[in-house]
Amino acid sequence: MGPRAEGAPPKSTTCLGDWSANLLIVGRQQLVLAVSNVTLLPVLLPAAPFKTLPSRVHQAVGAILHALAIDPKRVATELSAMRESFVASTNDRRVLGSMNDFDRMLGSYLDGRALLDVALHLAEAPCGPIGMASPNDETVKVLSAPFLRLVEREAR
Repeated sequence: MGPRAEGAPPKSTTCLGDWSANLLIVGRQQLVLAVSNVTLLPVLLPAAPFKTLPSRVHQAVGAILHALAIDPKRVATELSAMRESFVASTNDRRVLGSMNDFDRMLGSYLDGRALLDVALHLAEAPCGPIGMASPNDETVKVLSAPFLRLVEREAR
């Protein structure tokens, strides 16, 4: 895990924002459901080993972004911005409610499918907090927007 943030954690520098995660027990499986706080894109991965969870979330995000056919340069930029991680609690009701919805849908989707396929299926669900858009469509939209970079001019 990343270091525990003392006080308020630093502001995210990624397009997909912070990620909220929860441990789910489905049958005999212990899974982690991580959700982008911006687009509500879900990723699923085995919970164990917890020690490597941040790097495995990073890999799972990369896998789902590639599966959504996001431009590889944008994926690399997003993953690079995600390298530093901090652990902090959340009380974002919008994200927590969506995570609960995904948790309820999860049991019927697992039936032997790969976790990436299940996450992609969950990502098709319309979500109220993002205007009934699907997380996959919102993610594609956010990561297809042009980069904007502010540059300060030197005083003459």
